[in-house]
Amino acid sequence: MKRSIVFLALAAVAAGAGCERKDLGRTGLVNVGKHTWAMIASGPSSVEGLGANSGFVVGTDGVLVVDARYTPVLARELLDKIRAVTNAPILWVVNTHYHQDHTWGNSVFKEQGAVIVAHAETRDAFLKYSPIYLDFYRERGAEAFALLKDVRFVAPDTLFSDGATFDLGGVSVELRHFGRGHTAGDAVVVVPKDRVAFTGGLLSNGYHPNLGDPGADFDNWLKTLDRLRGMSVRRFVPGQGLVCGRDAIDGLKRYIKAVRGIGADAIGKRFPLEEVVRTIQVPGTEGWLQPNILPFNVQAVYRHEIPRIVNPDFALDLPDEFLILDGGGNPKLGYIRWGSQSKEKGYLEIEAQWKLSANAELIVQDIAEAVARYEQQGRRLMTIERTRRFDLPGGPAVGAMGTWKSMDMRSDPGKGRWSWIMLLRGGKLYVVQCATDAAGDDAKEKRNVAELERIAETFRLQK
Repeated sequence: MKRSIVFLALAAVAAGAGCERKDLGRTGLVNVGKHTWAMIASGPSSVEGLGANSGFVVGTDGVLVVDARYTPVLARELLDKIRAVTNAPILWVVNTHYHQDHTWGNSVFKEQGAVIVAHAETRDAFLKYSPIYLDFYRERGAEAFALLKDVRFVAPDTLFSDGATFDLGGVSVELRHFGRGHTAGDAVVVVPKDRVAFTGGLLSNGYHPNLGDPGADFDNWLKTLDRLRGMSVRRFVPGQGLVCGRDAIDGLKRYIKAVRGIGADAIGKRFPLEEVVRTIQVPGTEGWLQPNILPFNVQAVYRHEIPRIVNPDFALDLPDEFLILDGGGNPKLGYIRWGSQSKEKGYLEIEAQWKLSANAELIVQDIAEAVARYEQQGRRLMTIERTRRFDLPGGPAVGAMGTWKSMDMRSDPGKGRWSWIMLLRGGKLYVVQCATDAAGDDAKEKRNVAELERIAETFRLQK
């Protein structure tokens, strides 16, 4: 058995033609080249592997598998398909990225003696997020978890950086990493002899893509799609959807640009995220599968674009678990809301608001009136228990704290504690609003408020 791998730097490639064969437009096992097969998922359900595609390349010395599928059951189905084509040993499995529908079948191929290969960022994210995702499915109930009860995490054990080449005997396979895109560690798997490329999550065809990964980079993703379009490749096996040509690349670029454009416009106009999620339409995506992902994609755009568009001139020392939930406006008038949810603490929220102000000083009555105006907006009933005037490193501030309760407990149940601070800095009025909901645990909510107040008091203008 021979295993040959060469690590290398990125290389430019020339343009090629689009798809030709009519029999490529189907699901199941599809022969996309003399040495290359794609396993195209039949649909987006959990039983079908969430729509994730996989495949394999066969040489005289052995087999390289591209993505191990969602469950051991699905991985064994892929193994059976391989064995129907060849008895050659399975030498390598490439994880194009860390998402569970592409990696949780790794154990099946590890048992066959395969080496699991991925970018270092993919290995790190696999180790970090896989247990979290499995807990999520476990909490969803027995039916959702039943498919995953045999999942055994097997992380990649061989890593590459910019690229790598594998010699399978008579056919070589090249890996390319073009930087962050769909995730931080995306790998493109190219079979030059067959002019085929497996793109992983960088490309989908007839499915809504997932824009929400923490490692995603929209700008570089678009650049990577341009690089894919320029490759000397005839057929692309996308992460989801049917084998395709360059039209799918163009469609995905339009999608990313459209969602970003809609989101950016809404942020600038201070439209609430929930309103955009409810009303967004992306032309040309009628009939695309997994439309339930679109609201999450809008949320992802908000998280990525809010800091750039509102361009706040201040900083808060926020823990890593606080994510951007909403925001809008511009440097003169705007807001950003961050939140965190955990079993240990419950829900914690910080919202910073700002506007130009000609006021020379603040009094406690100013924050009491701000709380009353907030309550009139109809979100929460606010009870003030205490007000204060105190000093922060940048100057004086006023504060208030108390309890809150949702105004519509049937459709939006929730109650807890809150604390606000208000301050004047550089010709602007800033209000930092903190709130927590720990499901009625008053002692926990008091601890949460104390933590949130410590964060709020780190407020400082940036030079």
